Amino acid sequence: MIDRIKQGDIRAFEALYRTSHRKVYSFARKHTRDELTAEDLAHDVFLKIWQNRQTLSDTIPLDAQLLTIARQLIVNQYRRGLVRQQAFDAYTHENTGITTADEASNLLNANDLQGRYQRAMSQLPSRRREIFELSRVEQLSYDEIAERLAISRATVESQMVKALKFLRERLTSLFFFL
Repeated sequence: MIDRIKQGDIRAFEALYRTSHRKVYSFARKHTRDELTAEDLAHDVFLKIWQNRQTLSDTIPLDAQLLTIARQLIVNQYRRGLVRQQAFDAYTHENTGITTADEASNLLNANDLQGRYQRAMSQLPSRRREIFELSRVEQLSYDEIAERLAISRATVESQMVKALKFLRERLTSLFFFL
């Protein structure tokens, strides 16, 4: 299977996804204790596998490679979160005297947040925005979205990963500019 994936065989990759997604998701869920984060991480793992398929090891079992990537992503996410929290705490305390994230979040104007969210959504490519809204607003499964839009489930997953990453980058920056 590794050789087929390395050669760009999408069917082999989809088979890997079907057989290993639950294991990667469970691993991420266990370490993050958050379903959405675990789902995002699982998708990121498979995206990394596909993007770096030429560098897959022929000697290391594919499951081990998947879990190694998952572990690296979890550690990186934890580090980014810790650094963000420390920067946020330092900034808000120095500039506003606020000592907790709860106090700071109370200062956010709901209309401003909604406006920024809408602007970020408007910057997404139309198809990606449509996929995101079908998933998060209409709460359709990836399979239902793929069927409705006549695209592959892998395309839905890829577009969701990109949309979530884009929105996370745009909206996370809000907390540094209070």
